[in-house]
Amino acid sequence: MRKITCLIISIAMAGLMAGCGDNGPQNKMTAQTTGLKDVLESRMSEENSEETSAPSETTVPSPTPDPLADYSAESLGQDGIDYDLTKLSSDLIYAEVYNMMIFPKEYIGRTVKVSGVFTVYYDEAKDKYHFACFVSDAAACCQQGIEFILEGDNVYPEDYPAEGAEITIQGVFGTYEEDGGTYWSLTGARFI
Repeated sequence: MRKITCLIISIAMAGLMAGCGDNGPQNKMTAQTTGLKDVLESRMSEENSEETSAPSETTVPSPTPDPLADYSAESLGQDGIDYDLTKLSSDLIYAEVYNMMIFPKEYIGRTVKVSGVFTVYYDEAKDKYHFACFVSDAAACCQQGIEFILEGDNVYPEDYPAEGAEITIQGVFGTYEEDGGTYWSLTGARFI
């Protein structure tokens, strides 16, 4: 009986040890964050490939219904905000910002309010700063950023918070052209 008990305990311990091991690069990849530049370049190349490739059943996503089709002006709120992401859980905020990057045309012209971490990217070739609000999922293992362009003539760093600061930003989801590519951002944005 004692031998069987020891055998069972040994098997259980081996199973536990195997389950707790490092899965190598997979763990490191899921914990990796995506930078603003990576997100913008990835989405731009996806958009360009969608425009140049012939449609097929395997490459064209099914149409996404307008998320605001069933809402009246009264149900959107008195403040005129179409998507107030500050009222959602961290997982839902992350999912909605991700959805904005995947299906940007569904959000064009919509007013968005979001809270997250202020991030700055400096493009040396153009001597230009890009600003974003990054949100994390609940486990803080994945991040998604949404670029914003403040209304008015603002100067960095004087008119901006410190990098890494928690911010709430509101603006209209729109596009701008740069170097032959289309980029998405909250335009006419302001800090709340």
